[in-house]
Amino acid sequence: MTHATVGVARGILRNAGALFLVGAFAKGAGLIIAVLVARFLGADAMGLFAALFSISVLIETFISLGMSDSLVRDVAARPAEAPEMYRAALKLVAWISVIPALGLAVAAFAVDAYASARPSLVILAVGTPISGACVVAQAVLQGMERVLLLTWVTFCARIVSLILLFVAFYHGAGIEAGFASRVLFHLLCLAVFSLILLPKSALNRATHSARHLLTRALPFAANKGIRELSVRLPSLMLPGVVGLAGAGIFDSANRVRSTLGMTMSASVIGLMPEFARNAREGEVGSADTLIGYSVKYMCLGMALIGTVVAVLSDWIIRLLFGSEFAAAAIPLQLLTWTQVLNGVDAVLQQAMLARAAVGPAIRNSTIGVVAQFALLIGLAAGWGLPGAALAVLLSSFATMVIDLDHLVRHMVAIRVWHFAVAPLLATLAVAVLLLAVQDAGIATRSAVAVGTWAVAMALFRVLPRQELAFIRRLVAPARARSAGDS
Repeated sequence: MTHATVGVARGILRNAGALFLVGAFAKGAGLIIAVLVARFLGADAMGLFAALFSISVLIETFISLGMSDSLVRDVAARPAEAPEMYRAALKLVAWISVIPALGLAVAAFAVDAYASARPSLVILAVGTPISGACVVAQAVLQGMERVLLLTWVTFCARIVSLILLFVAFYHGAGIEAGFASRVLFHLLCLAVFSLILLPKSALNRATHSARHLLTRALPFAANKGIRELSVRLPSLMLPGVVGLAGAGIFDSANRVRSTLGMTMSASVIGLMPEFARNAREGEVGSADTLIGYSVKYMCLGMALIGTVVAVLSDWIIRLLFGSEFAAAAIPLQLLTWTQVLNGVDAVLQQAMLARAAVGPAIRNSTIGVVAQFALLIGLAAGWGLPGAALAVLLSSFATMVIDLDHLVRHMVAIRVWHFAVAPLLATLAVAVLLLAVQDAGIATRSAVAVGTWAVAMALFRVLPRQELAFIRRLVAPARARSAGDS
């Protein structure tokens, strides 16, 4: 591994680390909101909140039309044109948000089964264009590499909105306060971002049209919408299968899993520019190496984080949500391992999109959603919440296998055993043994996890000597800085 390879890895880690903080604020705040709903309002309210929240996120994905992905690429390539791209994106979001906003408003007047559903839908209708605009503003700032600004604004706005939410719940507000808090967060961020991204000098220039952005973003929109649906599908289906309370318990596990997913999202965004640059320059051998190692270390990184969550699953659920949600412990373990598969698949999909394989990516994601829908109906009805989590796990595995097969057959010739199969088998061994000792204490489960990782890593030769040497070179500057500081 060359000095240039180490430099690329450090650059990816820097980008991913900074964007990890943004994801941490976003997903962490979502988890805090869910905890507050569960603690103040109970499992039934949690189920309703999960369903409405899933609808709002899917609408947000629809109105942003994949621009959160395409804008990062376009702005990174032409940063001087960022204000014009942002203005065109705002116009597009404003037009597209009319239909879902009207649909939510109509639904608010039609719903009367739950007292909090109507005001929640009204708030979502009002906040729809604000949320969409905030998504595209964040994408432009990521493309401009203004990550420090993005991090601080996100942090401050989250703190303000969460404090106000706690006060509202303390004084007896319903779940509508959770959605109001989310809209307030987006509004505060959007105001600051727009001051930065809309200088007066850009107001008279219009080099980018909304139609141009729409054409660029639609393929990304289709793929992202389908993948977002796969994440939200259980929250939409389970109320009808296991009831609102059961859906709320499942969502508590799914919230922790989504928070774990922020690591994956940050890492994938950090990889995105390298994949695109590598594909454009046509460095075949380099592409194989970059994608292979990205798959492998995404798997291992997510698996190590997942191991901690799996060992502490029962404790995490009881601490955050209370003993009423204890049944979420096993679903949380299964969903945690699902996130490992999703992390690997996210790398595969980005590699496909960087090579303009949008059609296969959309097709494979659709197959995964259809499989999850069928599995949820069968397994959730028969095995309850563990069955629902298993359905999500199996559908994610199917999608990952299909994407890996397409990538290897048609795009890059990575060593599948070394980069994908071996780390996944090591992860599977840890997952199975931790499930087998589900009723043991934390100390015993920790010992099982550590021992299994040690044996599996050696048995499958997951980290050969040259990769260990690469890791040492990667962290050497950090050690040097720490020694200098001391």
